[in-house]
Amino acid sequence: MNECGRCSVKIGEEPALLANGKVWHVTHLLCDLCECRINDGERCVPQNGIILCSECHIKTTRPVCKGCGEFIKNNLCEALNSTWHPTCFQCSVCQKPLEVFFHQLPNKMCVHSDCYWDLQLRMVVCKDLPK
Repeated sequence: MNECGRCSVKIGEEPALLANGKVWHVTHLLCDLCECRINDGERCVPQNGIILCSECHIKTTRPVCKGCGEFIKNNLCEALNSTWHPTCFQCSVCQKPLEVFFHQLPNKMCVHSDCYWDLQLRMVVCKDLPK
């Protein structure tokens, strides 16, 4: 029996979609959170009995980047008790992504080792300048 998963009306010869073990009228396969239409070929994610579009799946399962506030879809970096896009966790001096080894300044800014030592040298030079 091919009844639509949303309206329970029998699906005859018209096009239909198969998702979550049910058959759906093409216009009736909707995300249970945002109610957007899920088209043929689009990814939908059944989760605990509900169907989510790929965007809602990301919003409900992925962490938010501390740097930009966007959801992290792929690679992530965990540092300073936060989660970041690798490109968002960057040196406060040169703005290049930080790697495994970095320094955190007293003001909580993070910097590469080279930038850290450059700052230290500048502080020593400035401290020794006549006033």
